[in-house]
Amino acid sequence: MSAASLLVLLMAACIAGLLWGLARQRRAHRAALAQAERMGRVLLTMARANRLVLRIDDERALFHEACQICVDAGDAALAAVYLRDGELAHRVAFAGPAAQVLRNVPDPLDLRLPEVQGTYTARVLRDGRSAVSNNYVLDAQAGRWREEAVAQGIRAIAWIPIRRAGEVAGALMLCARLPDFFDDELMARLEELGADLSFALDSVDSRRAREAALREIEAGRDRFQRLFDAAPVPMAIVSVEDRRIVEANQALCRRYGKTVQEVAGTTTASHAYGVIAEDRDVFYRVLGSQGRVTDMVVRLRDAAGAIHPAVLNAVPLEYMGRPCCLIITLELQHLPGPGWPEQAPAR
Repeated sequence: MSAASLLVLLMAACIAGLLWGLARQRRAHRAALAQAERMGRVLLTMARANRLVLRIDDERALFHEACQICVDAGDAALAAVYLRDGELAHRVAFAGPAAQVLRNVPDPLDLRLPEVQGTYTARVLRDGRSAVSNNYVLDAQAGRWREEAVAQGIRAIAWIPIRRAGEVAGALMLCARLPDFFDDELMARLEELGADLSFALDSVDSRRAREAALREIEAGRDRFQRLFDAAPVPMAIVSVEDRRIVEANQALCRRYGKTVQEVAGTTTASHAYGVIAEDRDVFYRVLGSQGRVTDMVVRLRDAAGAIHPAVLNAVPLEYMGRPCCLIITLELQHLPGPGWPEQAPAR
């Protein structure tokens, strides 16, 4: 071979190598752009999911919206959520053009059946770890519904656990049309999505518990108010801090010829009627030292100035966000002993 021919061959090899290198760079560049575009869609999905957590209070609506978000991002041909209920797994939400895959899949899945126990869905629900099948066509571990999935163009599937109060409660299943779709970076983002959905479930439960507690508080307050108003003996709720009457029942108002509006907001010492000053001071000393008053005999002055014996009981309670005491008055028919005046001038 002549030197000229050898030079031509070397030049051709160099050019071929250069072209191959350029082509490889272009492919790598396109792959990088595709990866960046895909991750951008995933991040957008994450942002939408975060907003979803803040605004949806119903778990089924939450999962339907989450599935739709995953499909709208353009990467999932099918998204579905399974929630576990004992030995059953209910498909509570799904979205995507390949939803026909689920047509012949039982709902709910009976996790006790041998044909179900070995599936990826059952394993994720049981073990609480994510799973990936990046070549579903050839996956020997695929369930017996693989044929329908492959027929609908499914080539890769990922399963992400969803937790509730720290326990595995469900699984998010995402199906893609490309093999090797779920790489480590994407799976890390999907794990974050699973954590967001888990947080959303806990938030739903917390809101429901808080609302139930508030309803119970309101119901208890209503029951107390009805009993308080209907009690046949005089009662008052008095603020511990400033000794103001917060509430007075009808029996107390009838006893002194006043309305609730006239009594509420006044101090116990501002009235000419009621417990006389000396006994009132003793009452508050006992209340301050013991936190309650039990069966204390005191003297009451009525609206006409007459003094009557009575027994006071006071129990602490939180009312309208401040420390108060419920004072119950039981008037006695007879004087408890000598030294009690039957009549005293009004002050």
